[in-house]
Amino acid sequence: MGVDRRAFLGLVAGGAVGTMFTPIPWKLLDDVSIWTQNWSWIPRVPKGQVDYVTTTSKLCPAGEGLRIMRVAGNPITASGNPDHPLSQGGVSALARSEVYMLYSPARVKTPMKKAGKGFAPITWEQALIEMADKLGAAKGAVACVSGDGTGTVNEVLSAFVGKLGSAGYFMMPSEATTAAKGVKLMGGSGQAGYDFENADTVLVLGADIFETWGTSTRNRKAFGATRPVGQKPKSTYVYVGPTKNNTAAVCDQWIPASAADLGVVALGIAWHLLKAGATSNAPGFDTFKAVVNGGFGPDDIKRATGIAPETLAGLAKALAAAKAPLVVTGSPFGQGLGAAPFIAGMALNILLGRINKPGGIYALPELATVVPGALSRAAMLDGDLPAFLKGVAEGKTPAPKALLVYDANPAYGLPETATMAKALEKIPYKVSFASFMDETAAMCDLILPNSLTLERYDDLATPYGSGFCLYSLAMPYQKPVCDTRTTGDVLLTLARKMSVDLKFDNFLQVLKEKVATLAKASGGFVAKDVMPWQVAAGKPAPALAGGDLWKALAAGYAWAMVGQVQSNIGFAPEVLAKAVKAGKGPDKAAVLAPYAQLRTGTPTTGIPCQDLTTVPDTELLKETTLVRVNSATAKALGLKKGASVTVSGAGAKCDAKVHIFESVMTGVVSAPLGFGHTAFDIFSQGKGANYLSLLPVVEEPGTGLSTWTAAEVKIA
Repeated sequence: MGVDRRAFLGLVAGGAVGTMFTPIPWKLLDDVSIWTQNWSWIPRVPKGQVDYVTTTSKLCPAGEGLRIMRVAGNPITASGNPDHPLSQGGVSALARSEVYMLYSPARVKTPMKKAGKGFAPITWEQALIEMADKLGAAKGAVACVSGDGTGTVNEVLSAFVGKLGSAGYFMMPSEATTAAKGVKLMGGSGQAGYDFENADTVLVLGADIFETWGTSTRNRKAFGATRPVGQKPKSTYVYVGPTKNNTAAVCDQWIPASAADLGVVALGIAWHLLKAGATSNAPGFDTFKAVVNGGFGPDDIKRATGIAPETLAGLAKALAAAKAPLVVTGSPFGQGLGAAPFIAGMALNILLGRINKPGGIYALPELATVVPGALSRAAMLDGDLPAFLKGVAEGKTPAPKALLVYDANPAYGLPETATMAKALEKIPYKVSFASFMDETAAMCDLILPNSLTLERYDDLATPYGSGFCLYSLAMPYQKPVCDTRTTGDVLLTLARKMSVDLKFDNFLQVLKEKVATLAKASGGFVAKDVMPWQVAAGKPAPALAGGDLWKALAAGYAWAMVGQVQSNIGFAPEVLAKAVKAGKGPDKAAVLAPYAQLRTGTPTTGIPCQDLTTVPDTELLKETTLVRVNSATAKALGLKKGASVTVSGAGAKCDAKVHIFESVMTGVVSAPLGFGHTAFDIFSQGKGANYLSLLPVVEEPGTGLSTWTAAEVKIA
């Protein structure tokens, strides 16, 4: 099904990656365009004037600014907005899909009510009357799950649910939920922000920073800016993780390590830094030093991970010698990392003196809420959705009487998939605001379809991974193709019906108030002639003109602020002592290492139809996914290239074929995510297996956070 992007990256020099790190190789763009010409549901390109408008992607978690080409007023294609700090002209495979998804056959075209084993269309008024009645009866026990980590619609949702009597507000698990827990345990405040643009030595522990972690498109641009083609690189990147993924493939060094050992590796590096005299005034330093010296010496690390002492010694020396080192810790597939590995990685940044420094980690302040009664972002991220649903499934936690699901697909995108589905079945009344018929929507009693990005007003505020505070708008340039509405408007209308005061009459008013608040914020500016990373490096921030900030945002520019909260962040040594252990080392068991790619969607979104052709036969062969093992692992497990196998774990099984691939560490089975859908459309349904189902939810010692980054599996 095309050329593997990893093969494409292997042909591109480091500097070119920053400018040509495209979601689809150009040859494949031709293949896609030819293939899509035969889709009956795609409108023919009209004749007329060509123009360009700008907006912000809400499909892609990287939050790129988009430049939309229109013909006769009709959106035709999306590319990166060169004026937006998070895109700078770049775009991901998922963000490119914003136009095509308008016409996806998976769209829910009108409000739908469960009728037997299927659904029947109803009017919006009928849907609102039913919902008001059901939620009124469920007062005091209404829960919400949101997959939108950056939108002000969460303020409307959380305030509405809170005034009904909340049974919990949960964000879908992500790097942001893990980091928020870690920062809280360290006694810090603010959102962790990563200044890649000003860093000269970057150590990446697990996080696939050029694919699924944070502001990945911006991260690629920062990488490329310091590695111009034909010139000596101005930065060094080292990746530590179980596979040579899209990030590791372009780094200067790949150090194989299990996702379960990322915290161990970090503390092993800390041992060398401490030996060289590193010290800190941060809370808990003395205890931290004792913990590290008591169990994370070179021999301990070699026994636990197989990494040679001189390797970590060299890393520590390079970090200590760098002018602007940065350590980034995350899950290899964007979710499920424990708070302890994050804390261990942050501890390295503290030891190196990189907190609130250019090229380091910033503690970014939250943007002010405008909806009365809304939760703060920190409060939203505090919920543990897998733990909650597992408790409901096992009868240990009371099931809410009603559940609202926004931009999320927990029936598909969580570990122990069968357990999560069992929990959802126990909730008497469920409403989905899904734009597409996903697995969770198919389980709900009512579906109120949200308009897509190009059909609605929406916003994006400081996505996780950004090194600066940021705000940009999504603008409606297309009348809804189907009978859909903006969820923010639906909720505000419903609130009035139920006599719930949320202050605003429509969602556009909410966004106008948000922008008016930002216009008064000290230090904010429009990122146009000066970019936020330049301000972080010492360039004066331009004054925010007295004109209309809304007009600048509507024109595709972003509001930015370079600042930080004073964060008395500490080492949290008590957590590390309980949660991070340098064990006996790997055994003969196979450890599952999933990997995710934006071309196959997210835990919320199915495979974009035009991207299916870009999936290589070494990942999906006809209807079967392939798992990757290296030759040593294949020999130990008795596996042959192309053999049909069953991978099992957490009480579930997935069929697969074997692909021998040396860019996987020994003892690891690497499996692609984004497949195994039972819903969406023909481009997603029945394509491969969902390997999240094989990952058990485990409570992390010392933090209580649910984790699922590495699990032993059986292959037969």
